[in-house]
Amino acid sequence: MTRRRALACLATLPMALSAGCSSLGTSSTPSNLRMLIPNTPGGGYDVTARTASRILENRGLTGPIEKFNVVGGGGSVALARLVREAGNGSLIGMVGVGVVGAARVADAPWGMSEVTALARLVDEPEALVVRSASPMASVDTLLDAWRRAPEQLTIGVGSAVGGPDHLFALELARAADIDTAALNTVKFDGAGDLLAAVLNGTVDVGVAGAGEYTDQIEGGSLRILAVSNASGSQIRGTTAAADAPTLVESGIALEFTNWRGFVSPPDISEADRSELIEALTRMHATDEWRAALASRGWTDSFLVGEEFSEFLAAEDLRMKSTLTELGVTP
Repeated sequence: MTRRRALACLATLPMALSAGCSSLGTSSTPSNLRMLIPNTPGGGYDVTARTASRILENRGLTGPIEKFNVVGGGGSVALARLVREAGNGSLIGMVGVGVVGAARVADAPWGMSEVTALARLVDEPEALVVRSASPMASVDTLLDAWRRAPEQLTIGVGSAVGGPDHLFALELARAADIDTAALNTVKFDGAGDLLAAVLNGTVDVGVAGAGEYTDQIEGGSLRILAVSNASGSQIRGTTAAADAPTLVESGIALEFTNWRGFVSPPDISEADRSELIEALTRMHATDEWRAALASRGWTDSFLVGEEFSEFLAAEDLRMKSTLTELGVTP
């Protein structure tokens, strides 16, 4: 037991006497755990992180978790803060394609090689959404209008430059033989901010994670034109989304998914890393998490420890190449 945990146990001695000096029930994960979310409330990072947090807390795998959103630079500001807290085993942060891309676009002196890999949780496809009153009835209608006058169609993306929504819009345009330099894209710092613009018609089409607008799709205020994964029926357990065609089914040879997972600052102890991975592994095995996967349309892509670390390194290189190919970075 480290000095920090010993002090934590003394601070919670009444509970510890009946729980083996652990306020966590089934885990010795730090009871003062903090969770950094790299975007605005309501977006994919936020929903995924808070879903995991709720299960961790409810199952007694951690103590109460302090959750806080750090906004800016598409996730690069959050990554910088995470890296600056080197050695802090009581902090975890959510990352994904957007954070990797944002760090590359910002030419930041830090990246995925700096962090401590914990666990990749999910993959999520992208979706093209419009307000219910939109005249665009299908992805074919969208592409026809887009090809005729790409500069006149306003595409709202729920990520900064280099984020998954932005990259997906560029890759879709390229796959549909549309000049990416002529695109009229409006960038929002998260799907939560994008939602209002889609609903009030400020943008013609919104690009966001397929699981981010569940309530609006089920409520009928939004429609999905197409999704970017291999099988539309796997989006989530909702009829509205399950009926959405994939891009491949619509004649566009493009599949695209975004992943999300947790990391910690650099140089945390091996004991802290093991305990955090154990807590996330137990969370992943719960019925509540399986239900969340189904309801949100997330694909289980659980990967921990060194395998996740290797994935992050490969993803960093892939992102560098993709951003260059698309003309986003030199």
